[in-house]
Amino acid sequence: MPAKGAASAMRGEGGGDPRIDDTRAPHHPAPMPELPEVETVRRMLSEHVPGRRIVRAEVSRHRLRTTSLAMLPGQLEGRTFGLPRRTGKFLFLDLEGEATLLSHLGMSGRWLFWPAGSQADDSLPHVHLRLTFTDGAKLWYQDIRRFGMLRVVAMDALASDPSVRLLGPDPLVARPDGATLRSLAKGLRVSVKNFLLDQRKLAGIGNIYASEILFLARVSPRRQAGQLRLAEWSAIAAQIPLVLEASIARMGTTFSTYRTIWNEPGEYGDQLLVYDRAGRPCTSCRGLVKRLVQGGRATFWCPVCQRPGRRGVATAR
Repeated sequence: MPAKGAASAMRGEGGGDPRIDDTRAPHHPAPMPELPEVETVRRMLSEHVPGRRIVRAEVSRHRLRTTSLAMLPGQLEGRTFGLPRRTGKFLFLDLEGEATLLSHLGMSGRWLFWPAGSQADDSLPHVHLRLTFTDGAKLWYQDIRRFGMLRVVAMDALASDPSVRLLGPDPLVARPDGATLRSLAKGLRVSVKNFLLDQRKLAGIGNIYASEILFLARVSPRRQAGQLRLAEWSAIAAQIPLVLEASIARMGTTFSTYRTIWNEPGEYGDQLLVYDRAGRPCTSCRGLVKRLVQGGRATFWCPVCQRPGRRGVATAR
């Protein structure tokens, strides 16, 4: 948990402005928050929102994705939060009355928490939901690109909700082994990289961590998923929780807009071995990291360490 002094950073007292900052943006479309970033937010919210009652909910006039927020105040005011949950990249902010506030951060969404007695920055742009609790604490949702999601869903309708009903298992909850992954990929001609990005197979892995997982497993991202051997799938399965948990331990990865609820950037960026390192020496073999585009998304890999037939696990820094 970040130091409470981080809360002062949201007020501009020496820690930076919570406005959107693109100074660290990579030279390709900024990646969306993935499982480690969302899990970081969930853990922090779990320390501050359970048991808090919402006395006021204010929304902007804008839509998120294609959904109007106009009904949220009536659905949220007077309700008390339970313990937040997560599957993949989705947050479930459970509410009393058998309902949950379904949240997805999209490309640029962030939850910001303002403790009781702190002064919220009312000039903060792109805030689409402002929640005020009985003790004066505040929880805001900010999203410049408005690709995020905020919807109240009844618990008995959640399993059939179109946003979540097709999600595959969460790889930190139901950890797959090599045999399971091989079975899921049987007969598929898609690349193993795109297989890992398919939220119907595994929920939560995105562009950053797919590249990192495959590098550490020494599997080429170009390989067809259906042609990988059991040993290769076992190597991938072993790296999935290691990479995800290592990122969670450092609050995720920030390239541009992702922040924790205290407006702190993730600190895993300096641990990345291949992602966004095209043209730089490989941390394992000192060859050059390459970039290719798969399914419209950038992939980073080492053609030496990840060539077919290469055995062992790449050396992390």
